[in-house]
Amino acid sequence: MIVVLRVGASEPEIHEVVDELARRGLVSRRFEAGGRHLLHIVSGPTRRARPLVKLDQVEALVPTSGPRVRREGRRFYPYHFVNWSAFGVVLLGVLVFLAGALPPGIGQEIDPRAAPAVLETPWYLRAPIAFVGLFPASLAWLGWALFSLGALFVFALPFIDRSTGSNARVFRVIVGVLLALFLLAWLKGAIA
Repeated sequence: MIVVLRVGASEPEIHEVVDELARRGLVSRRFEAGGRHLLHIVSGPTRRARPLVKLDQVEALVPTSGPRVRREGRRFYPYHFVNWSAFGVVLLGVLVFLAGALPPGIGQEIDPRAAPAVLETPWYLRAPIAFVGLFPASLAWLGWALFSLGALFVFALPFIDRSTGSNARVFRVIVGVLLALFLLAWLKGAIA
């Protein structure tokens, strides 16, 4: 929590607030920003600082963590964005490592003069094509539409996620299950 003192607070007034915080068992650190003196409470139960608002030299109390974060949840950007981006980078690294460590055709002779009889689909297209292959030929358009909607959903997630309330938890669980099923279908297609 940060105690914002009014502009022009004198040294004795600042020391009065610091002493009052210490009397309440709170340790504070003094700094200045924008011409104002601020006291950052670094340890102790910050609820004890609430009565300080009644002092003339105290302009406001600004919470920095605690119940506000628990009540509002963490915002998608940057908290969830950074976490999921880091997870995606690690997953991509594992996939690139596995693709390099386990290439198809290990141990076969390479004949540079003869092209292969059948050109394989590139590895990055195998998963979407296998996902579409889960549908009958007459409904292949539906597979591409679902695949495109899934990609669009991933890019639209910052606008959808608001991270508040118990409904958000249920929504995130449903999205997690759907993404897990999508990932399993993707991996099945990439391995096949």
